[in-house]
Amino acid sequence: MATGDDFYQQLKQANDKLSDLAPLRADVEQLANVVSSSLSQLTTLITYDNQALYQNALQNATIICILEKISQQTCELLSHACLQTALQTQIAKNTAALAEIAAMAHPEAALIREREQALRMELEKCCPPVQPKPCCQYEPCLAPPQIPPPPANVVIETARKR
Repeated sequence: MATGDDFYQQLKQANDKLSDLAPLRADVEQLANVVSSSLSQLTTLITYDNQALYQNALQNATIICILEKISQQTCELLSHACLQTALQTQIAKNTAALAEIAAMAHPEAALIREREQALRMELEKCCPPVQPKPCCQYEPCLAPPQIPPPPANVVIETARKR
């Protein structure tokens, strides 16, 4: 049977073993602090990455909007160009025929017309005619606001600890 002295000696040995583990406890606490700090920095960087991905998604939506407008306007321009080309070709033929008929029927009027055209050209050199307003008015798509740059202090602190 163990005596009180034996019990005291065993208790003292256990206490000495615990005292030997004290530096290990400090190392574990220091490691826990480093891991906690690193996780905090990692969370900050992941949050920024999520913001950057969301920003990129918003920018992609803006790009798609602009491309859809360009596509629609290009199609409309091509349709109008084809129609206008056919009409202008026919108008040119008809105008040439009418000009020939009028010049044959009224040679003096053809000379007067040529003089008036020369005078009109001189007048337009100093006073050009008013140009029509453009048909298309550009409407920009909404662009998302820029996000701030990534947190630089997180990267620096991580690099220092290595």
